[in-house]
Amino acid sequence: MAAYPNVHEVLITLLSPVAPTVKSRRQGQPLPYNVVRRIGGAEDGITDRPIVRVDNYASSDEQAEHLKEACRQRITESGCTLVNGVLVDTAHELAAGQDVPAVDPNDHRKTAVYQLSFRAW
Repeated sequence: MAAYPNVHEVLITLLSPVAPTVKSRRQGQPLPYNVVRRIGGAEDGITDRPIVRVDNYASSDEQAEHLKEACRQRITESGCTLVNGVLVDTAHELAAGQDVPAVDPNDHRKTAVYQLSFRAW
């Protein structure tokens, strides 16, 4: 079976310069921060094409919007580049940023969905 890069690790490395980035939301996490989760995609033995959701948490709608846009730019410009030694073949946005109610009313959240592609190692 083919081995592929871990998309969570790639996105955490790629987005951490924008804001702290984690795989799952933590109670009491200081704002702002990003949460990255693989939500789908498939591999064909040569290429993995993960679909990922990026949630941006901030203390205001404006800050969440800026965070979402900074993440969108970093992800969509990552195609054909190395991220911590991993070649991202392609990266594009599937669903633009959306307002999403956050569990904590003091948090403001935007979310977007992307698809990346990586070749097997």
